[in-house]
Amino acid sequence: MNMSKAVLAAFAIASFGTAFAQSDSATSVTLEEITVTAQRKAESLQDAAIPVDAATQARLTQIGITDASGLTKISPALTVVSGGGSNNVFFVRGVGNFAVNAYTDAAVAFNVDGVYIGRPTATTASFLDLERVEVLKGPQGTLYGRNATAGAINVIPAKPVLGEMTGYVSAGAGDYGSLEATGAINVPLGERWAARFAVGKVENDGYNDDNTAATDDLAFRGQIFGEISDTFDARLSIDHSTTTGTGAAPTYLGNYGFPLAGPSNDPNNVTGYNFNPAPANVSTAHNGPYTPESRAYYGSLDTTPAFTSPAPQRDAFLDNRYTGITAELNFDLGFGELAVIPAYREADLDVVFVNPGFQAAFNQEQHEQFSLEARLATSTESIDWIFGAYYFDETVDALASYNQQSIQATQTINASKSDSKALFARGTFNLSDQFRFVAGIRWTDDEKRFDGVSNTFLDLCIREVEAFPGGPLIPDCAGAPVIPAGITVADTLAQIDPADLPAGPPGIGTGPVPFGQVPLFPGAPPTVTGNLLFINPAVVNQTQTEDEITYRLALEYDVSDDSLIYASYETGYRSGGFSLATGRETYAPEFLDALTIGSKNRFLDNRLQLNAELFMWKYKDQQASHFGVDGNGNNAFFTENIGKSSVNGLEVDVLFAATDSTRLRGNVQFLDNEIDRYGYLQLTPDEAVRPVSGCATTQVAIVPNGATWDVNCAGQEGRNSPNLSASLGIDQSFALGSLDAMLSIDARYRDKRWVGFDFTPPQRADSVTKIDASLQIGSAEGTWSVLAYVRNATDEEVRSIAQIFGSMSNLTSTVYEPPRTYGVRFNYEF
Repeated sequence: MNMSKAVLAAFAIASFGTAFAQSDSATSVTLEEITVTAQRKAESLQDAAIPVDAATQARLTQIGITDASGLTKISPALTVVSGGGSNNVFFVRGVGNFAVNAYTDAAVAFNVDGVYIGRPTATTASFLDLERVEVLKGPQGTLYGRNATAGAINVIPAKPVLGEMTGYVSAGAGDYGSLEATGAINVPLGERWAARFAVGKVENDGYNDDNTAATDDLAFRGQIFGEISDTFDARLSIDHSTTTGTGAAPTYLGNYGFPLAGPSNDPNNVTGYNFNPAPANVSTAHNGPYTPESRAYYGSLDTTPAFTSPAPQRDAFLDNRYTGITAELNFDLGFGELAVIPAYREADLDVVFVNPGFQAAFNQEQHEQFSLEARLATSTESIDWIFGAYYFDETVDALASYNQQSIQATQTINASKSDSKALFARGTFNLSDQFRFVAGIRWTDDEKRFDGVSNTFLDLCIREVEAFPGGPLIPDCAGAPVIPAGITVADTLAQIDPADLPAGPPGIGTGPVPFGQVPLFPGAPPTVTGNLLFINPAVVNQTQTEDEITYRLALEYDVSDDSLIYASYETGYRSGGFSLATGRETYAPEFLDALTIGSKNRFLDNRLQLNAELFMWKYKDQQASHFGVDGNGNNAFFTENIGKSSVNGLEVDVLFAATDSTRLRGNVQFLDNEIDRYGYLQLTPDEAVRPVSGCATTQVAIVPNGATWDVNCAGQEGRNSPNLSASLGIDQSFALGSLDAMLSIDARYRDKRWVGFDFTPPQRADSVTKIDASLQIGSAEGTWSVLAYVRNATDEEVRSIAQIFGSMSNLTSTVYEPPRTYGVRFNYEF
């Protein structure tokens, strides 16, 4: 798909809408207006001269969005991935990272009720009783600051309303044991005060055959609002939620092995490796890791470098608690309006997951953050100003352990602290009634402190036997134990049979001890075993400071009352951070510069909306998290700056009120995300062993414990960057006796795209078209309605993330998006 074809597709959608528009000249049919605050001021979505998608609560309910994972339905540029643990991973047009943990940051700023959330975890409370959701595309360096490299997501709750006693209740049920129940009530408290309370419950039995991918969430929010005087109002919000279930879980596709009998014909092969598909009863979509067949397949693999059989995987679960307190204080100062937003949030996470093939990965984390933002909006004769100051303080304490059978990184994070201060200003210079110049600048001062240790258990096989009589010697310690999954060093050692430690347990950093009862050679004494057990420490106690200036320059021109064109240049950055890996302790910030040319238009008496955005992004010092070997030779997971990319494209969005009962919508995005530089070093255990990668690999050195390879992915397409994304939808209203009804159908297409770090064939997701449909029937007064829905109607198998797990025979696994689901939902308003 080239640019000319994308332009043709965009104009085809525009022509499609115009053709319908010419068929009906009724002027009473109009499109609704959506008010957004994406630029820290209330304005119509069509008047906001920035690339932003938005949806109201009614639209979110109609298309079934109850958490962040479904937001791609309202913003095709956005991809949300949940590969393991609690944290959501966001990509906008390929800008993002596959890992967000206790000490790395997301590339998209996730804001709830105007408050930036440092750890964007999966919580239903964020999507309870909303007014709308906004998705801003591209760097938001001036009004949102750091960690908005790719954009921002604003989740905005419904607020208390004075003088109204209103509310609603909603309940639904569907397949996979899905149950939903939400309700909200707005209560007047005299003439100047009001309160609003909302509660929600979402659960299902899991989309996988083994009942993984299950959810059980409960959320509550309470707010009180008061007009304390004619110049001062205040709002206080308190929310609490729990998230339990199993979390995302993998389906095993197969593994990569040496081509001992020569290369096979499998299309998933890469240089130096054959792909060995898992049995069909294991690799079937939505199978999960805990079926008897999947357990047997997993148990048939070898773990390296122990070269023995794995232990069964632990059961996955989530048990998380979240609490937040937010205040909003608004002052009318006469010369301007001042908003002050203090907020406090805390989270308590207890998680076990097995993706991409861990015996178990433990996370026990305590998050605590405080933020304070103040914004002054004022105007002079020809300039509209926004001045602001921001403070953010976050502390994360955690125990984490990632057990890979013969390797286990056992981490203690005593404190991961972030202190961020910022000052910002933005001026809109009204050069005429139609022409404006916008300039914004933000100064950010970040200090990050990290105090943690990773004690890495290593189970190493030193016994070699002939692969076959007279053949080469290969490691083989069949029957040796693996490292038991434990969240601390003491917990892990306590689970080892004393008979497997004939010389006693290892000390931290004191060298190896014999492990297991497999003799190194026939007749060897008990303390001369085929396996050695180490505990190698990596200690990080460092401070990192960053001082960055980001800015925005833009021109806006009102061609008419209903047509706007704009051009902007904006910069953004994501802060650097730490990794628990010797020699890889720190990494630097990444940066994105974006040039955008856009147009927003309403034609045909407010019936046809046609918006277009041409974007050119430069992504540099790109951060990437991956498994590798640290400076001490330990297997570790770390983040480093390894690349830069050019991200260019075009997006066109159309809405059309064809008649008073027919609404059409369409969107097309062409994306060209090419990696200009993307390289890193990878250590393998032998000079003849290559990295498992779809990128070019070159051996650069032979070292005592193997060989070092340069992995070069330059020229590849960026991850989560389909060349073409498109959607078409229709809402058709009609009368059903005395009742009102609406049929909605949406089709969404995504081109092929990379969904894994290594660019191997299983990490290339196929192109897919997903269809959602719903039928809503309700009273003419709008007091009650019943919504029946089917989502992913053709039951497409869509890979969300695919990973290769080196220490388990290069096991390849994937997590799928939800299969076809259906259900019914009842809503009553009062």
